Amino acid sequence: MGIRYQGDFSLSQGNFFAIGAAEFDAACELGMNPAVTLLVMARGTGTDNTTTKWSALSVFKYTGMARRRAQDAINKLIGAGLVESLPVKSSKFPRYKLHKPADDADLLWLPNELIDGAGNEIGPITKLRESGELMLLQKFVQLYGLQDLDNDGGLPRTVAWSHFERETICPIGHFVLYGFSGENTLAKSVGLFAEYNGKTDDENNTGAWIILTPLFRLGLIEKVYYMAESTDPEAELIYPVGPYGTDEAMDDLLVWLEETGGKGYAAVAMSHEKLGLALKHIKKAAVVGLYRLRYRPKTGKTSRWFALDMERSEAMVGVIQQICGEKVRPVHIKAVQGF
Repeated sequence: MGIRYQGDFSLSQGNFFAIGAAEFDAACELGMNPAVTLLVMARGTGTDNTTTKWSALSVFKYTGMARRRAQDAINKLIGAGLVESLPVKSSKFPRYKLHKPADDADLLWLPNELIDGAGNEIGPITKLRESGELMLLQKFVQLYGLQDLDNDGGLPRTVAWSHFERETICPIGHFVLYGFSGENTLAKSVGLFAEYNGKTDDENNTGAWIILTPLFRLGLIEKVYYMAESTDPEAELIYPVGPYGTDEAMDDLLVWLEETGGKGYAAVAMSHEKLGLALKHIKKAAVVGLYRLRYRPKTGKTSRWFALDMERSEAMVGVIQQICGEKVRPVHIKAVQGF
């Protein structure tokens, strides 16, 4: 069984830019247009993440903001000390220097797609500008400082996550097959979302969902699923559920069950929303849902995360392929004690 990859998961580095977190917040205090303009100007910086030739014309090109309003925004950024106008050299184009934090740890690393869009899509920043919701734009960009792909696979599960009711289907070799149904999705109004605690918007979104729901609708965040060691937000992730061939492998496992005397188990399995395999000693194994920013900067950190995700998936696909290649019968649950 071949593994099918979905989406653009190129490991090549590049295609990203940086902006100071505090500098962006300061631009937001000036209004929507200065905030959007600073992002576009930052997109045009070189390797120093500071010097740019992108000006009002670029802001118009990438976001549809009128050039006069874009120039007004640049002037406001200059007046606030966030941007410096540099002397024009031989080129007729203006040059600017963006204020940069002293510590690179205070930079937000953002994918070019936020400004450029992907393919024929409208750029996410343009969509957010058109929404007129400055706080939505600000929180969206701030989420890039919160997301930790290496450790969390996306946004922390202490902020937003989901879990399921679990049913044990049957032990298979050193593993147990579980079925999961009745997804319960939760979010906490903490950290970036603390100010929304106890609040409700016009669409009856409460707390953190005031921000997360519209971002999800705009396709700027996505929901993904993992087999994890437990439902605890700090539990380690075992492997992705769904992508990179794991769904196809699970289908093969159900066929194997039917062919080796486990037809009843296969029927039970197919009644669930999600399926997962875990080693017998992982007693609290669970499928969890987490949220992830759809557009990701192709940095070394992103490449490292993706390689680990692929490794986990391929390992689980390999386990299932090995099981399906063996002519052993699934063990009845009642015949196994203490698994």
